[in-house]
Amino acid sequence: MRWARLDGQPAPGDSLEAWARAGRHAALNQLAAEEGATLLLLAHHRRDQAETWLLQALRSGGPAGLSAMPVASERQGVLWARPWLTQPREAIEAYVRQHRLRPVDDPSNDDTTLARNRLRLQVWPALTLAFGDAETALAGAANRAQEADAALAELAALDLAPLVDAQGRLAVAGWRALSPARQANALRAWWRAQTGHGASQAWVERLLAQVPSRGVGEWPAARGWSSRLQRGHLSAHAESPPSTSAIGPTLSMDLSRPGRWPVAG
Repeated sequence: MRWARLDGQPAPGDSLEAWARAGRHAALNQLAAEEGATLLLLAHHRRDQAETWLLQALRSGGPAGLSAMPVASERQGVLWARPWLTQPREAIEAYVRQHRLRPVDDPSNDDTTLARNRLRLQVWPALTLAFGDAETALAGAANRAQEADAALAELAALDLAPLVDAQGRLAVAGWRALSPARQANALRAWWRAQTGHGASQAWVERLLAQVPSRGVGEWPAARGWSSRLQRGHLSAHAESPPSTSAIGPTLSMDLSRPGRWPVAG
């Protein structure tokens, strides 16, 4: 068995849950690379998918957020797969009981200061009592959002093809010729392609309202990035991307025999 310890803390104003999620993803990618693994299996089930959709809706998420979690996606040469994503939690619990397995519970799952835990422990029981098929319905809504998000990604690719040069700069005049909805969609796709991060709705709305076809300007974004307008083109610049987490050295142990192993920290 191997694991990595996540050190550090979120930057001021950042979400603890988002910071921890990014750290987990980085650690899992690191462990996979060290082991030469090309497949990573995650244990998310249908209720997790429904919860994710609902959390995104409560945050005014768009099609990308409402898509929740994909069944499979590739990151840095590793296939991340969720084989249980269509399975109800009850089916997995029944399997655990049948085979007398002993799952490990994470005590942080009881911390209701975290949004997902509040939803799971306080909101979900009342929701399913009032709407018995809520889990199936919300997971289905995530599937529809995935279809819509894929269609929007294809549209953005078509719109951006003649507008982005070899340096990744966006031609503003051509971008402004699109409809407002397509401008916003193309801007989000361009920003993610240049920075690897999603664009906030506030930032998108600010650029739609403020970017002229000519002149110069700069619009700060999150995570130390900003967009600059020069010579009719928008470009993305990393000012000082913060290191939001640090992954400690990975640990290995042989679990084929009883024993104790010290864990640093």
